[in-house]
Amino acid sequence: MTTGIVVLSVVMYLALLAPSAWLAVTRKRTLTGPPAVPGEPGLLEVAYLRGGPIRVVDTAITRMCEDERVSVNSSGELKVERAAADNAVERALLARCGPDWGTKLYRLRVQLQFDPAVDGVRSSLVNRGLLISRAAEEKWKRAGETQVGGLVVGGVIALGLLGVPAALPVAIVGLALLAGGVKLRMAYGPGPKPGFTPRGRQFADRVGKAGPWSVRTSAGHPEGVAGVVAVRDTVGPEPDQPYLHQLRLAVRTRPGASTTAKTTKSSKSAKSSSSSSSSYSSYSSGGYSCSGASSCSSGSHHSGHSSCSSGSSCSSSSSSCGGGSSCSS
Repeated sequence: MTTGIVVLSVVMYLALLAPSAWLAVTRKRTLTGPPAVPGEPGLLEVAYLRGGPIRVVDTAITRMCEDERVSVNSSGELKVERAAADNAVERALLARCGPDWGTKLYRLRVQLQFDPAVDGVRSSLVNRGLLISRAAEEKWKRAGETQVGGLVVGGVIALGLLGVPAALPVAIVGLALLAGGVKLRMAYGPGPKPGFTPRGRQFADRVGKAGPWSVRTSAGHPEGVAGVVAVRDTVGPEPDQPYLHQLRLAVRTRPGASTTAKTTKSSKSAKSSSSSSSSYSSYSSGGYSCSGASSCSSGSHHSGHSSCSSGSSCSSSSSSCGGGSSCSS
């Protein structure tokens, strides 16, 4: 019996102490990291610190609109006016516009945030000591999970030893260590998104509260409209800009929502037309509806007239192709 109590006591102490020590050491190493690269973060780096990958995309689009290298019309179509890029993210943006130099703004936002160029912005912040590397994050998370497992094992043993009079002092010590381990987990454990180093968190908080980057007006900001977007999102710049309104609309647009709406409208139109006289085609205002294999072609620029070919879908909201309309991807 005595030997069993000793063995259980050793296992309990190891389960409660060793993983907790590993968690504390891992946290310290993770937050300290390698020596930081000197220098202040640039525009896109500030955007990443303030809003993550999607803020980087919005900032890049804003900068290119501000420089009149791209434009966004009232339908949410982004068009390249001048194919010039200042960094990898802008080059990735131009590459995703396709051969006709145009694309839907909401689709571009969703796709570009996962581009390796945007991930490169994160890597530069890791090198600056402002963000934690993904490898270090994973190690910290594993240490936290291991410590939780140790607390469970140690707690179960401690509760079991409470029923053994000879092991009562050991059990009480074990419960005290368990309580300490829980507090350690709450203080030192990784959050859902650890991300920032202490220096990075301080910079991200400070940049929006003090200094030239905290200015809300685009005229007074060192980076203009794009700088205000980087710090405060698309709702921040004053005065407002038309392309910012389209960016805000793109935030509320889910990819596929437009296609779903077109499909629903097409189905309703088909049902309505089937109840009409069979000698007539299905008509919509201003033209006839595309059906079966007929569809608006994508991948090239169209103007002055519509062009239909099989294999893709009609772009207009009424699913119709008529004279004087233009088809776009």
